[in-house]
Amino acid sequence: MSLFLSRVLSGYSPRLRVLSLFALLIGGLESNIAPTFLSVPTSSGVAYAQSSSRPTGELIVFAAASLTEPFTEMGKRLEASYPGLKVVYNFGGSPTLRTQLEQGAHADVFASADAAQMEQAKKSGVMQEETSILVKNRLVVIVPKANPGKVTEFRDLARPGLKIVLAGAKVPVGNYSRQAFSKAGAEYGADFTQRVLANVVSEEENVKQVVTKVQLGEADAGIVYVSDVTPKVSLDVTAIPIPEAYNQLATYPIGLTKGVQNRAAAETFIAFVLSAEGQAILKAHNFIPVKE
Repeated sequence: MSLFLSRVLSGYSPRLRVLSLFALLIGGLESNIAPTFLSVPTSSGVAYAQSSSRPTGELIVFAAASLTEPFTEMGKRLEASYPGLKVVYNFGGSPTLRTQLEQGAHADVFASADAAQMEQAKKSGVMQEETSILVKNRLVVIVPKANPGKVTEFRDLARPGLKIVLAGAKVPVGNYSRQAFSKAGAEYGADFTQRVLANVVSEEENVKQVVTKVQLGEADAGIVYVSDVTPKVSLDVTAIPIPEAYNQLATYPIGLTKGVQNRAAAETFIAFVLSAEGQAILKAHNFIPVKE
């Protein structure tokens, strides 16, 4: 058994390992074929498996902006494993990506930063019904290294005169941020949300734009995902934790679009994201694996 396949099967239960290996033997799949992902069971009970045909051609993935770094790494690994496969990404705010799909843009896979956008995509008929949670995330406050607003804790965001940048209310990270303000009102005052929002000077279309504005010093603080504070970003900003009692757990669903054209590649991509190796890549980028 190859080392690549061993890593994939390591995330399976003992029973599923036996069944998967049996399928390999029956199908004769151990004969000089590139690494494959047989079947990855998910929290919804859906199993994504690579098609019997070798994945090749162009795969188009629409994904939440916060997934940029890990998905880019995964794409490179899959392209190296499957010569002839080209993974093309469109990263952006989940509502923007959903709207693009609804307006006729083509994608094979859609990964959203929250369930709400995925459910809307299903209702509008652009997504297949079966989707799975691919990873989780948490929020964090970021401030410029110089910290001109002297923000040291979450409750400081309500201090009059601060310049705060958030993602829009319909963008997942913006929605999660507002939920955190609402929960904190029990301790910081019922008007905490109102006082924080009074300091907002800009609402962005995606989380990466929030990061950029804080990096450039255009705001005293912003709220992003923990995974967005990459080593490079950390050179320009300082992260301030949000108390666990008020923080929000972001969940990211992924699935095939109704208009999927490269099903073999799409299923292989999703299977890799959900595999032990894919989850390890996400964890290395400060996401929370599904099983943690």
